[in-house]
Amino acid sequence: MTDRWDVIRVSLARKFYLACVLQAAAILLLGCSLGLMLGRQEPSARLRLPGAFLVSTVFLFVGSAWLEWARNRFRLERQAEFRTALKRSLVFAALFVAVQGYGLWAMHKGERSPEAAQTGVHGFVVMLTALHAMHFIVAQSILLWVTLSAYADRYDHEYYWGVTFAAFFWHVLGVVWLGILFVFTTSLAV
Repeated sequence: MTDRWDVIRVSLARKFYLACVLQAAAILLLGCSLGLMLGRQEPSARLRLPGAFLVSTVFLFVGSAWLEWARNRFRLERQAEFRTALKRSLVFAALFVAVQGYGLWAMHKGERSPEAAQTGVHGFVVMLTALHAMHFIVAQSILLWVTLSAYADRYDHEYYWGVTFAAFFWHVLGVVWLGILFVFTTSLAV
């Protein structure tokens, strides 16, 4: 016998694919627009923190706050507020990835010589940021699935593991981003 959720999941998978494509297109469009409007950093021997990283950090924390608000709302069985908060969190996740991507593209990568690759900090910071961005895209995809599932009435006060997992993953990546910013700022002093 087929479970109700099994039937919904097939339709949800199609919606998820389409939503992923649309979200990726929106992120690329915003990132490229920022690149066209703001351009790249000027070359420098010293590592400089792109302003886009600070802006994206604000988006990360606002999205995190909306995600916590959503977790609080579903526990109270306020489904409309829960879904709205999830959507807002998803918007801020997309803004974070777009601005972060622009910042990574715009950042001057440093001198590209064998010596600079061994002793310079530019490559290390760029690699850390790129790895973080890839993980955040995974977290964003999880959040997208949870949001679509919420609109399919998957979650309530008794079953909300997906929302808890998405929030945990998001918050862990937020802490990792703070660590990367710490490495970034300490390398600025060197």
